[in-house]
Amino acid sequence: MSKEIDVNTLTFEQALAGLTELVEKLESGELPLEESVAAFEQGVKLSRRCESLLDQADQRLQILGDKLSAE
Repeated sequence: MSKEIDVNTLTFEQALAGLTELVEKLESGELPLEESVAAFEQGVKLSRRCESLLDQADQRLQILGDKLSAE
């Protein structure tokens, strides 16, 4: 993990791609312990970002559904 990125600026697709990349690196078993821990921590941040973006999308869909139901 040579560079830290601000996960709060990532789109869902970017965060998911980053998470997928980290999982592949961790599954390879080739990372030293410290890098594995850092990758895991970054993965948690990316996972939370994805979850947050999905929650926001769900809320927007709920609002749209309520508006359509009211018409």
